Amino acid sequence: MPRSWGWWTEQKLDILGAYLSAFTRASKKAGQTVYLDLFAGQPDNVSRDRDPRIIRGSARRALEIRPPLTTMRFFELESQAERLKQRLASEYPDRADAFKVVPGDCNATIGAVLAELAGLNWAPTFAFLDQQSTEVHWTTIEALARHKRPDKWKTEIWLLCANGLLPRGLKVRMEDIDTAFGETMNRMFGTDVWVDALNGMRERMLSPCEFRGELTNLMRWRLERDLGYKTTLDFQVTNTGGSEIFNMIFATDHEAGEKIMSDLYNSARRLQPELRRRAQLQRKQEREEEKGTFGLFDLVDVASPCQSAASLYEIHPVPEPPHEPYRLPGRVARHAVRPTWPVSGE
Repeated sequence: MPRSWGWWTEQKLDILGAYLSAFTRASKKAGQTVYLDLFAGQPDNVSRDRDPRIIRGSARRALEIRPPLTTMRFFELESQAERLKQRLASEYPDRADAFKVVPGDCNATIGAVLAELAGLNWAPTFAFLDQQSTEVHWTTIEALARHKRPDKWKTEIWLLCANGLLPRGLKVRMEDIDTAFGETMNRMFGTDVWVDALNGMRERMLSPCEFRGELTNLMRWRLERDLGYKTTLDFQVTNTGGSEIFNMIFATDHEAGEKIMSDLYNSARRLQPELRRRAQLQRKQEREEEKGTFGLFDLVDVASPCQSAASLYEIHPVPEPPHEPYRLPGRVARHAVRPTWPVSGE
């Protein structure tokens, strides 16, 4: 069964499709391109609109890119991989030689796939890490970053950082945080220094918003400082109510990639207020209809456009230089690769 997603998921996938199209055009002279989708999901999903429509998944979008991506690997858990493989093989028979579906946990299978693709470690490569929470491990991100030959640009990474959802997973409002979930964060960040910010928030030295910002900043900081990416770009995604859900972090060391994604991010930011407004009107109308109040027209159709949505955001194509993420008094930097769970809340 297709899953139901909000407008923000569709916008994220629209950005992906637009970037991959530009990516293949920019890489035309190379003759080969590699796309790695570590959480490929389902071929189709549906929107949450009043009149639901199909939202094409990331695998479909990759297969339909023109000029075409030449080598694609779609990673998915074993329970879903065979179904995904059959659907894609039947609907894209002309691309059968270009893609494979890799069953299993991507953290366990990434090494073998990158070894298989070692002969293409010179080719432009893009990795989409569309996790839901903390599924990806830092060792996987590290392997992607170091896959390319030293004289070539690194694998471009587009990573979902669920900073708006992580506090809920940690149960930060409880007296004792969920240490099992904390271990998954250690594995994702490859370090436990995020705990300093958690303690800062619990001691009211940081606001919840600042804590979420520190999580995003830590991932960007590690990508640039520890893996050597020249640039990271951050796109904040909010839900219909305006609450932050996640950030999409793009890492590249190619000027063309930075320029293309900067333009796409800024265009998406301009669209967000109108998309949010339409979703809010839809939600309002659904509540009214549940009470038995039916209007002649849909609210979305008769409402005025969102006022000057394009002027709501100041455009910053290049992010500020990364900095030490935690600025709490007396902090001593820690940077363990495979850390043990630290004691917090003391």
